[in-house]
Amino acid sequence: MQLKTALRITRVCAALALLFLFLWLLFKTQTLLYLCLGASFAALASKAVFYRCPHCRRYLHRVYGKCCPYCGKELGL
Repeated sequence: MQLKTALRITRVCAALALLFLFLWLLFKTQTLLYLCLGASFAALASKAVFYRCPHCRRYLHRVYGKCCPYCGKELGL
């Protein structure tokens, strides 16, 4: 999977988690709490699995530029 797509999936899951958290704070139902927890887990799991350099496959903690901090090749962002 491309890094750009992985970042988009992680951001969508995080946005859904925040939305479900806000709705849970308003309505206090267990279903919304479980949806919030599920979306949070999906965001963390997608980041852990897919947030890697496409060349050297090392995990990217934070990216400050357009190049991998380990191998120096372009990430394609």
